[in-house]
Amino acid sequence: MVNYVEASYNVGDVLGEGIFGSVCEATRISDGQKVAIKFIHKRGEYRTLAIPGYSEPLIKEVALMVKMSEPPLSPNVIQMIESFEDDEKIAIVMEYPQPCKTLEHYITENEMLCEEMVRILMRQAVQAVIDCIDHGVVHTDIHPGNILINTSTLDLKLIDFGCGLLFTSDAYDGSQYEGNIEYCPPEVTEMNRFHAISANVWSLGLLLLEMVNECLPYPESEEVLFVNPDLSGGLDLKVPDTTQD
Repeated sequence: MVNYVEASYNVGDVLGEGIFGSVCEATRISDGQKVAIKFIHKRGEYRTLAIPGYSEPLIKEVALMVKMSEPPLSPNVIQMIESFEDDEKIAIVMEYPQPCKTLEHYITENEMLCEEMVRILMRQAVQAVIDCIDHGVVHTDIHPGNILINTSTLDLKLIDFGCGLLFTSDAYDGSQYEGNIEYCPPEVTEMNRFHAISANVWSLGLLLLEMVNECLPYPESEEVLFVNPDLSGGLDLKVPDTTQD
C-alpha cells in the first residue's frame, strides 16, 4: 500500500491524529487534485459490514462511505474517492474542499457566530443527517470537529464515519454508541439504548448551541447558560389554551 500511495499521491502535512490512525493532506499526482487520506491502523479485530454489491464484507467506515457514494450524492457529506489496504493499514482517500477548516476551529477563531451564519450552517448540517439516513447510514459522531467548512463559501461537509452504523428504526444497544461523549444522548447512559433519529436530533441541538453560544454547558453545569449577548430572544409565542371549547 505504501508504494501505491507514493506512486499516486504526494502526501503532505498531518491534518489530525487519533488512537486509530491519522489524516494527511495530499495531492494526486495525475491531476493535482487536493485530497485527504485517512490511514487506519489494523489493530486486533476491526469491524466489517456486508453491503449489497460486494461479495466480501468491507471495513465498516469504507462500507458506510460506499453507501454514501450511491446516487443521489449529498453535497453536505464528504465523498470517498478510493480505498485500499494491506496487512497493516487501511487508507481512505477523500475529497478535500479548499479552503476549509473544521467547524471547531472556525468557531474558535470567530468566537460567537452571528445568527445568519448559524442558520446557513445549521440548515446544511440537518440536510447532511437527512441524506445519511436516506442512504441507510446513521452518523453517531456529530460534533464541530467532524464538520468541514469551506471558509469562502460556507459550504458544509460532514466527515468521519468511523463511528457510524447502518440505519435501523429499531433501538441500538448502548454499547454501539462510539461517538464523542459530550454529544452522547442521555438515553445511552440512562437506558443503555438509543434510536438513530433521536440521537441525531440531540447531537444537532448541541451543535446549534455550541455555534450560537461558543461552548456547551457540560460538565460545569446542568443548566443551559447563554453567554452570547447578541443572541436574539426569538418570537414570544403563547401556547393556545385548549382546555376550553
